[in-house]
Amino acid sequence: MKKPVIIILVISVLTLLFVDRCTTINLTTADIFRPSSYNQFKELPEKPQSQNYEIVIAKGDFPILYDHFKNEFYLRNGQGLTKYDALGNVIISNDLSKESYTSMFDFANFVPYVFAKNGVYDYSGNKLIYSKFSQVLNAENEITDKDFKSIFETNYRNADLVIYDTNRNVDSERDCQPMYFKINNDWILMFSQKGDYRFSHQGSNDVKNDTIGQIDFLGFPAKFGDKRLMVLKDAKSGNYSINQLGKEDISDDYLNTYYTQILKERKIDYSTNDDVKLLSRKKDDYYFTGNPFSLPNWIAPSFMNTGFFRLTYNNENLYFKEKAVKMNSDSKVQNDLHIYELPKNYRSKSRLAFLHYSLNVGGYMNDSTGVVEPIIKNAGLYLIKPKK
Repeated sequence: MKKPVIIILVISVLTLLFVDRCTTINLTTADIFRPSSYNQFKELPEKPQSQNYEIVIAKGDFPILYDHFKNEFYLRNGQGLTKYDALGNVIISNDLSKESYTSMFDFANFVPYVFAKNGVYDYSGNKLIYSKFSQVLNAENEITDKDFKSIFETNYRNADLVIYDTNRNVDSERDCQPMYFKINNDWILMFSQKGDYRFSHQGSNDVKNDTIGQIDFLGFPAKFGDKRLMVLKDAKSGNYSINQLGKEDISDDYLNTYYTQILKERKIDYSTNDDVKLLSRKKDDYYFTGNPFSLPNWIAPSFMNTGFFRLTYNNENLYFKEKAVKMNSDSKVQNDLHIYELPKNYRSKSRLAFLHYSLNVGGYMNDSTGVVEPIIKNAGLYLIKPKK
């Protein structure tokens, strides 16, 4: 082969590589390399379906919690909760927007109750029930230490449920924690003594461990009875279906790092064969190109892609398409799709799971509304539920 021909071939190959790797022109990711059936893939809000399942938008967000006694699911909904039955039907949904604040601000306890300024919202039944506090004690730090000990221990002994809260809505000068006692169907709110640091969530030297989802008081642990809710898990990533204010996303890596943080479900088997697989992708636009002084980004940019996915759940396949990011420094495509499921021994009770699409690449300010609108419009939480 003559030298000019070799040079032309080399230049041609390099040109094709440049076009494929450095521009939005699709060569190796072109439509011709995908089956025509991919054109029928729906976006997540369009309810992708299989023979027996469908993906629908969830009415709420993290945390996702499960009542294994009643086979019901709870999601945060604004300042309140949404409750689903085992088939994904809404039982109760109330965001409690009329309240100035509720305990959903950080949701430190995994119980089907939401505490507000003057009372308790009970989501545990078939309808939402509100109960005003029958008593509010020590609201002005008026109880002496001796009397406090006697009243507290009497309430603790008589209560069916004892739940401790954070001080998120207590005047910082008061330096106390709310404590709730349910006695004979009445709720009592009692504030701790000022400067008492024997609560597990405070990182006190007196309390060595902090159980995630339950605040305890030294010598008097919380009483949840049969009301404690449990978490779901994405077994592939090790992430649990919770996040709490002031903490990272709760994952196995987090729990390995912060060994004083205890999650009871960690010992439970969540293993699964269900997963999300990227079948194909095509470049849509530049994600990051850098500048001539930021190599290699300038000559090897990152791209926004449309990803074509297969979700395998209970031996059925659901197909959909969504945005993904291909970074120049990563061989994998970033899609941030996670399936949260029940522990293995509870899955026969419910056919419900959750898909979280959490890809976040920022947004743009809407000048007319002043609201930042995300670039990824479909990010959020979805149900994988049986079709009706």
